[in-house]
Formats: sequence, structure tokens, C-alpha cells
Amino acid sequence: MPSFVKSLAAAAACAVFGTLPAQAATDCSAQRGCAAKFCEIENDIAAAQAQNNTRREAGLKKALAEARANCTDSRLQSQREANVREKQSKMSEREQELKEARAKGKQDKIDKAQRKLEEAQSEYNAALVELNR
Repeated sequence: MPSFVKSLAAAAACAVFGTLPAQAATDCSAQRGCAAKFCEIENDIAAAQAQNNTRREAGLKKALAEARANCTDSRLQSQREANVREKQSKMSEREQELKEARAKGKQDKIDKAQRKLEEAQSEYNAALVELNR
């Protein structure tokens, strides 16, 4: 699960249970590239602190330090483009599997192939969203 989804889930849980994290989550949507990545990790650190999850907090602090040392916008963009190509390839593969299942005519195989295709499409769409951040 992407870190921003986890941050949103933590924020939603706080809203539902009427608690506030130690530090309010920052809106990272206006930031792009490495700055957005740093912001999301910082939000995850705040959520871990609010939950008193020291192991997760320590791991996230290490991840933030590594990201700050190694992240470049061009490298991040290249990684995201490669991820989109990979997900697109997987989606094509799943479309072919569905086509073959339909040719065989077994409904259980068709249903399974359809579920796999839908999952691949969802992953592809998520990769596209990530590419544009």
C-alpha cells in the first residue's frame, strides 16, 4: 500500500476516533518529485509517532535520510516511467489471458482472468497517478 494511502488511512482513523496526531499531517499534493516523497515520509513519521510505533518511526527516519541523500527528480521520474511500462506490460499480458480463457469458454477461468485484469488495470492507473506527482 502506498505511503500516502497509509497516511490518509491514519488521518481518517484519527478523525473517526476523535484523536489528533502529535503533528498534523501536511498536505503534500502541491509538491512534486522528491519534495513530495519527503513530505509523505515525514507524514508517515508523524503518524508513527502518534501511534507510539517506535520501530516504524525509526525505519521511516532511516528511509527519509536515504531518500534525502539519494533522491533526484530525474531518477525518480525514470523509475516511475519504468513502473508504468511494467504495469502496462502486465495489463497486456492479463488481457491476453482473458482472451484465451474466453476462447476456452470455462466461466470460472474467465472470471479469474477478469479479476486479474481488473487488478492489473488498477495497478496501472495507480502507476500513472504516481508518474504525474
